[in-house]
Amino acid sequence: MTTLVLSYEGRLKEEHKILERIKVRQLMSYNAEENKRLIQLSRMLGDTYKRCFFENKKLSLVLDLDRTLLHSVRICDVSKDDQDYLDKKAIVVLSMQDDNCRNGDDLYKYMGAIYVKLRPCTREFLKQLSDKFELFLYTTGTRFYAEVMGKLLDPDGVIFNSIVSKDDSTIKKRKNLDILAGPDEKNTIIIDDTKHVWEEHQNNLIQIDKYTYFTEENGGHKLKKDDKEGFGDEDEALKSISEVLQGVHKSFFELFPVPQNDVDLQEYVQSVDVRPVLKTFRK
Repeated sequence: MTTLVLSYEGRLKEEHKILERIKVRQLMSYNAEENKRLIQLSRMLGDTYKRCFFENKKLSLVLDLDRTLLHSVRICDVSKDDQDYLDKKAIVVLSMQDDNCRNGDDLYKYMGAIYVKLRPCTREFLKQLSDKFELFLYTTGTRFYAEVMGKLLDPDGVIFNSIVSKDDSTIKKRKNLDILAGPDEKNTIIIDDTKHVWEEHQNNLIQIDKYTYFTEENGGHKLKKDDKEGFGDEDEALKSISEVLQGVHKSFFELFPVPQNDVDLQEYVQSVDVRPVLKTFRK
């Protein structure tokens, strides 16, 4: 039975790839009505995805990008002195296909346009949690920005189930789980530095402190002066949240063991809820 389910999941993933390609062709900018039609397609796949997630003992984890996993700034907004310093430290990435995406876990000069500083432990965080969660990347940036940052974080395309931008949302300047195939309020945890964008899913949210590697100054950005010696960065937020998420995962599946037959599994998918478990850890 497991082989059949996983085979079906594989077919669904292929269909979902087609859905992503449709988005790129049809939605070159924000279009709420088109996005709502795409949601109907996502929901057709959603229940089966949830079943596959649970059968593999996985919850859904939706991750914000900017100020959560990384901090990026336009090179032209950085002072000349700091550019000279950063250029000596940064790994140069020239395109989405550049193998340098796989190198290092710190600072990048991306496509000659932006500096990207990963939050400490970002790669470890993603790798560690991908065994227990289906990971989704959701940013209020553009689709192109979402794709290039997703490629930087996941160069082999094996970590993120899907990547969503502001152009895919159904409400402007807001985020919602409705556009995602699989995650819903009962099986999903959200990590984001901004609370108000998740108005409908506050009980799913763990708000993380903003990660700011560059300071804003007179309309531009400067490297934090105390980081220039040794390029230090003591932020440990992802490490702490990883421990919480692993605890939630362990407690959830101890409280709600996954049934072994299809009939019980269907009922299980509809009845279990991660939010009460998350609430106990949030305290």
